[in-house]
Amino acid sequence: MRLFLCIILTASLSASTVVLAPIIVKAKKELPVSTWQFVESLSTAHVTMPGFEEQQLKNIPGVATTTNGNSGQLTMIKIQGAGSEYTKVLWSGLSISEMRADASLIPFSTGKVEVIKGIHCAEYGNGAIGGVVNVIPFSMPDDQNGGLKVSRGNYAQAGHLWWRQKTKDGFSLQQHIEDDAFHGKNSIPKRYQAKYPTAKSPETEKRYFLNQLGFDSHHVKTELQIGLIKSASTGSDTSLVSPYDSRSKRTLQIYVFELEGKHDNVQPFLKVLNTITNAQDFSPYQNTMNANRSESGKAKIGVRIKYDLVTFEPIAEYHHNTLDRPEFKQQKNDEYAFAQGIHLNGGTFKWKNWARVQKADHYSPVYAFSSSLLKTHNDTEFSIHLGTGFRMPDLYLLNDKKYGNKNLKNESAYGGNIGIAQKTKVGIFNVLVFKTEYKNQITYQNSRYVNLGRARQEGFEVGWKNKVGSWGAELSGMYADSVSLKPKINLMNVPKTSVHGRIFYEQDDVATSVGWRYIGHQTQPDFEQYNVRIKRGGYPVFFGDFQYKFKEQATWFVCVENALARKIESPIGYRNPGFQINTGINITW
Repeated sequence: MRLFLCIILTASLSASTVVLAPIIVKAKKELPVSTWQFVESLSTAHVTMPGFEEQQLKNIPGVATTTNGNSGQLTMIKIQGAGSEYTKVLWSGLSISEMRADASLIPFSTGKVEVIKGIHCAEYGNGAIGGVVNVIPFSMPDDQNGGLKVSRGNYAQAGHLWWRQKTKDGFSLQQHIEDDAFHGKNSIPKRYQAKYPTAKSPETEKRYFLNQLGFDSHHVKTELQIGLIKSASTGSDTSLVSPYDSRSKRTLQIYVFELEGKHDNVQPFLKVLNTITNAQDFSPYQNTMNANRSESGKAKIGVRIKYDLVTFEPIAEYHHNTLDRPEFKQQKNDEYAFAQGIHLNGGTFKWKNWARVQKADHYSPVYAFSSSLLKTHNDTEFSIHLGTGFRMPDLYLLNDKKYGNKNLKNESAYGGNIGIAQKTKVGIFNVLVFKTEYKNQITYQNSRYVNLGRARQEGFEVGWKNKVGSWGAELSGMYADSVSLKPKINLMNVPKTSVHGRIFYEQDDVATSVGWRYIGHQTQPDFEQYNVRIKRGGYPVFFGDFQYKFKEQATWFVCVENALARKIESPIGYRNPGFQINTGINITW
């Protein structure tokens, strides 16, 4: 797994991605040190607990995930001390997070994941202040037609089947079906279990269906992809009723149309012409218990034109959002945006610039820019990123009768990061310093959403990684100070410190690793009384895995999570499961 130095390049310039799919996919050719933009797993041969793919992100320096109790329930992603509402989650480049994205509904196990840190609203739009998680649909290797992965353990049992049909004309149909069941633990904090006994065994389940139709013609290098994702999970409901049942069904539906055309040599003016068209329609949070429904239609069209060292990338976007809730009539909002990227690639340096204007129905236009520079000199990389950002209140924050506030203002933010990576004989060392200032930050206070005057998050990351022969090790840590400034008080649900370490071994058909993560103390709301602030944290968690390839296309694996059975209470107040072990087999053909 690579560490980050600075978020400065787009996917077209990346050297690596996180591969969470059950297929081994090799990264692109590595740079001398590391661009630190995207996160790469220690090895794509290493496995994680089935159904926990989204939680693998917590092993990334500066990234934290929070799940309301058992896996399959509401899972949020936080980057560099920023709240989950500042994490932009994308599917194939388009946002699927109008409010706080529920990562448990996203099929991470069938994609490659790019994690981009820092303010990137100019490129990715509303809310991309803390960072961006972009899930790219997975494509099978040419020599593979399908696979099956099944596993069982003391906590989870999982099955994942995928296959592909191809024609000589360039068409292909790829399909994935996955079903994960979790036996469950009583996720209510122990001090409240007598008051809120569970009505049923708190089992949860997550399942999805993914269908991708593609077309590839090598003569003109065009690609057509049509996808359907239908995901469901029994997640947490915070209604304090007795007897207590923390499950409610939520679904995510995404319809994706993506067309990409390339031409290598349009003479005499252009060397590369690339056009991309995206369209999405999705219904992210259909909650059967609360009868909430959110729908969104999105369209994005862009052209990438390269001439010599300069690339021009204009992009136009349109978003249509609706929200249905029992207490008010259907609310609608339209957003329009235009972004322009101008990039230079000079070999030893890369300079990327973005500017954006975005207009929503209920607000005046907002503007954002970002500028990122990477300079490589021998085995040293210097990087700097600066940007401005914004977050428009969503339809829920504006219109909810109990908690909403129609007078909310747009949030604005500015900041950046600067870093250095150095390759030495004893490994790669990394240092990254970041800071973000907020104005009119939206927060929950006195039973209502309001704008704070100012807020700030700042901190640093350090890391080291080395591999000698078949053995390797990594160690990383982050300190983040997130405070509101009027009055000055620590923001809730943000740990000040986090540390991650891992030792791994990889040779021939065997791969194994042992790791640990430490999440420091944080202020969080009490489970029963949201306005009561309590301190939780200081949890060391140990995990590990072993994988043996006993046949050319068959692998046996076993993995352990929370080996010391720590009773961890999440920032939302739910207690996470204890010791977990799982074993299974992965077969491809």
